[in-house]
Amino acid sequence: MSVPAAVPMGPDVDSSSCDDLLAFLESEMTNKEATVSRPHILEAVSLQFRLVGREEAITTAAKCFCDIIALSGTAATDRTKQAMPVCSGISGLGKTRMLEEGGTILQKMKLDPKHVVRVIVPYFNGFSSQPVEQSMPIEASFSWRLLHRFFLDNNCTFKFAEWFKLRLPRNGSKLTLSDAIKVIERKVRQRVQGREMLYLFLGIDEYQKIEKVNASRKDPNTSLLRELVETIGAFLCSKSSNLVVLPMFAGTDLGVIASGSIANSSYYVTERLPMTLLTLDQVFTFVESHADFAGFLRQVQICRNLFSLGGVPRWVVEYLLELRSCLQSGVDVVPLNSINKCFVNVWTKYVEAYLSSPLIETQTLVRLAAVAVSGLTVNPQDTISGHKWSRLRDSSLCLLIPRESSTVGACDVRVPYTLLANIGSLKTLATKAEQDFATALMDMSEMVDSTMFALQPWQSWEVFGACFYAVRINALLVLGHSTVTLGDLLPGTRMSGETRNISVKLVPSRVFRCAEAFGPSTPRLISRQINQLEKIDWTSSGCIAVNGDSGAGVDIFFALKDAATDNVVVFVDQRKRQFGKFQPSHAANYLGKLSVCPDFLVKEGARLVRGVMNCVSAPNLATVYAVHLNQFGVQNSSQNITSRLWKRG
Repeated sequence: MSVPAAVPMGPDVDSSSCDDLLAFLESEMTNKEATVSRPHILEAVSLQFRLVGREEAITTAAKCFCDIIALSGTAATDRTKQAMPVCSGISGLGKTRMLEEGGTILQKMKLDPKHVVRVIVPYFNGFSSQPVEQSMPIEASFSWRLLHRFFLDNNCTFKFAEWFKLRLPRNGSKLTLSDAIKVIERKVRQRVQGREMLYLFLGIDEYQKIEKVNASRKDPNTSLLRELVETIGAFLCSKSSNLVVLPMFAGTDLGVIASGSIANSSYYVTERLPMTLLTLDQVFTFVESHADFAGFLRQVQICRNLFSLGGVPRWVVEYLLELRSCLQSGVDVVPLNSINKCFVNVWTKYVEAYLSSPLIETQTLVRLAAVAVSGLTVNPQDTISGHKWSRLRDSSLCLLIPRESSTVGACDVRVPYTLLANIGSLKTLATKAEQDFATALMDMSEMVDSTMFALQPWQSWEVFGACFYAVRINALLVLGHSTVTLGDLLPGTRMSGETRNISVKLVPSRVFRCAEAFGPSTPRLISRQINQLEKIDWTSSGCIAVNGDSGAGVDIFFALKDAATDNVVVFVDQRKRQFGKFQPSHAANYLGKLSVCPDFLVKEGARLVRGVMNCVSAPNLATVYAVHLNQFGVQNSSQNITSRLWKRG
């Protein structure tokens, strides 16, 4: 007689009898003494990298587990006091790695390792939904997955899919989570004598795929995921076992900004773990942690590519593995063409897939990127296009970095460079301001990124500076700022209070490499370096001019109108890559070279604002910039937002 494919085909087992259920499972085991024969999901090479940037997540998870343990021996049944930790966000963020770090979390809690069991129940890579699961509730389906993972995975004649099809008991729909936990406890007690409390770290990986199981539902209006979460939560409150379950969910939850997400603790009784993008320093730290890959950081192009990958751990790991495969025996330097080929492979496989499935509408992405490069701060609880900044951070779209020198709660916004590059390539945008912003980003890509080895480092530093002025100005225009103070245009720079309060009118801006050197004889119309027949009025057209190679002192110059007087304000910028201690006397020397203005603008009453940008030295120029009018300066400092932005060059 034929049996429908979705009906279990194994023997009848009384799952309510711990003895019968254990006897059945042990009869299926190759080695009856072994449990959790395959404890890891990730490959060994991935686990060898040091875990960085997840300290707060580990602390938060440990607190959740401590709360669960504290209530496990009491009569308390308040579900809201036992929040389950959730790792959510984009693919590649390191969520599965957090499940793999269950031991680290429990170690932080100082639990006896002899009394701890860890098991991860995945829903991918050989553990996808099975037809037979449609014949049972999600509680039974999940409980069989848990038992298979604990007793039989890599310890049975049949693989997962075969076992579910051929050996799962025909009355398997009656299994409850409580029954499954009891039989696991019974097995663990075989090697742990006494009545000491036992702990089961239960990881559920790729929870977003649970809906595909298509199990029978108790309520057609309730998702299977929520039903499972509530089932586990109810078990935590039941006190039906001397084995304390410590559950953690992980999944590629692209809807984390939505109210219905499992990561939204107002909808589920969960606690979202802080799983943000890594900073560049954190990326370098975990690359350095592995001896096989640390040497790659000596190659400039690899470092630039790591920056471009935007702080997503899996993208970085896959890139490093590709690079290692290109190394020849006895050689520790990767050829440039191989570096670029590996980067393109990872970009195509991971980054393009991410960018092709935006979590929010394009206009909001553009505004997000504009805020990130505008120099403005945000409060995590404020909104942009209806989305809280904290939710955008939780969706791995940005980082929110508290600005120490600003008001309480004010944060700088950082976005992956991949997002900026993607916006620069967009052809269709809603407004002229957005189009100008995208053009400036594309100019940065073409004039800086694409010319890495065609220009000297000091030339790249100059061109990047000019590009960033254009990007900053156009970003502020996207956000509706037609007039700004110099303090807002150049946050973090050292300047006098009077200079900081000068207001200027913004105009759409673009970089222009000119043939002329800046000085008293500089004309109103300047010519393009590669085509001197093309001329432009740099005082009114939004031209960010990069000085001709023969310029003495001035690398970048541009003009904006004073918002109060409508007179021209001329900005002149000297780029320095000064190693060693940069003394105030050096600044005075450079500023002296900047103290010239075209004669025709002097006659018109123009104001000259001078600036020195030094990307290397420690900040010690307060005595120069705090007291003088019409000048600004910035140097490398971890506390300086403008400096951090300029370090891109």
